[in-house]
Amino acid sequence: MSPSAPDKPVRRPAGRPSSSAITREALLEVALNQLDRVGPHAFSVRDVARSLGVYPSTIYWHVESKEALLAEVAGLVMTGAIPPRGSGDWKTWIRNLFKLYRKAVLKHPNVAQLVGAQLVSNASLSLDLIEGVIGVLLEAGATEENLREAYNCVISSLAGFMTMELAPMPVENPEGWATALEGRVRAIDPLEHPTLTRHIHLLANRAFILRWQNGSQVPLTSSFNAHVEIFLAGLEVFLARGKSPAVG
Repeated sequence: MSPSAPDKPVRRPAGRPSSSAITREALLEVALNQLDRVGPHAFSVRDVARSLGVYPSTIYWHVESKEALLAEVAGLVMTGAIPPRGSGDWKTWIRNLFKLYRKAVLKHPNVAQLVGAQLVSNASLSLDLIEGVIGVLLEAGATEENLREAYNCVISSLAGFMTMELAPMPVENPEGWATALEGRVRAIDPLEHPTLTRHIHLLANRAFILRWQNGSQVPLTSSFNAHVEIFLAGLEVFLARGKSPAVG
């Protein structure tokens, strides 16, 4: 499916919407269903309006643009992905945050392309999430000198792994592309790349760059769990230094 033309915000007419107006909840549900089907690039406000039986202008009574609608949809998926404070230490809270986030995004893989990849998607990351991350970092010993860097690393590590794990397949001929890539991986020359070929049985289709299916088909659960633990171990060492490394 070829991407549709970008939707332009429609100037809201004077007065109130007609009796055909929709609820915000219905709008977000239909928008999420479309995002699941076609992904963010082919996502169209016009198609959402058509599914709801209204004009596109009705949609713009609720959101100002296509990007704002996508951000709200991402926020809907993130509902419930923030663990409550007070249950375990700071490591437990961050560990639970990562796992709840992954669980939410695996249900709607196309959301992974929005969070972090589009600046407007910042609207989907709630203030409760920011408050929680800052709170546990201070609990872990963050200072004025390293809080910003630690916070940025938490958010980028949270979104980054899932963005890569759920990277979309090519739109054109995905089966042919996957078959061709698998053939190239299987045919790596052991004389040119002896270390890689010696370990290819561990990596083929289960490691970034060397896979021909994404996480919707072949989840990288064990690698994700390792990612969380490695990140926590590194974060603990970083915070123990008490300051950020010098810029060089």
